[in-house]
Amino acid sequence: MKQDEILLSDLTRIFFGQTPPIFLLEVVARALLFFVLIILAMRLVGRRVASQYTLIELSAAIALAGTIGVPLLDDKRGLLPPLLIVGGIVAVQHLLGFLSVHNRRLDRLFTGRASVALDDGRLDLSSLQSTALSREKLFSLLRGRGVQQLGQLSRVYIEPSGALTLVWSDTPRAGLAIVPENDSELRAAMRDDRYRVCTRCGQLEAPAFDARCRACDARQWAPASVALED
Repeated sequence: MKQDEILLSDLTRIFFGQTPPIFLLEVVARALLFFVLIILAMRLVGRRVASQYTLIELSAAIALAGTIGVPLLDDKRGLLPPLLIVGGIVAVQHLLGFLSVHNRRLDRLFTGRASVALDDGRLDLSSLQSTALSREKLFSLLRGRGVQQLGQLSRVYIEPSGALTLVWSDTPRAGLAIVPENDSELRAAMRDDRYRVCTRCGQLEAPAFDARCRACDARQWAPASVALED
């Protein structure tokens, strides 16, 4: 379209584009068709897609969205090619599922492995770095699960889908507080001066310990904290 053909007063072009208004009815029909198709495809791909995505399942969902987007609004694109692509995506997903069940190595290759983000109240910084999960994001997710300080936990696993699995400690101890720093009243109530913790990884030490952290080599210490009863 030439520049002199673009007019702000041309409401027909702005709202309907260059297609006749009757095409809007076809757009509605296409949208309904693809809506039903997506529901069927998701059911065929597997129930896990509706809850937590693995890398393979997320790739399948993105491919479905990219396939359907263009022919939905373009009157020059037929519906058969995207239908064939959707069928191919579903078939590949089922093939990968079949191979994963019969080959553990392929399953790990396709879905990844769970990694340990926290071990006995101490953060595994290398694991966080490899999964591109920041401390603050992890703390935010833990607070949402009711955690006040890291000593409450025995393990935290980062699942291949990105979800967190928490293993609560049978014998909670003092640890690094993860409540927001601006909540000074709660932090003061949780303070336990019998121990100190590394503010980088949560390593627990005696109150007089002032050397470098044995776990992460940092030298930033703070009083430990205990969880308050509900």
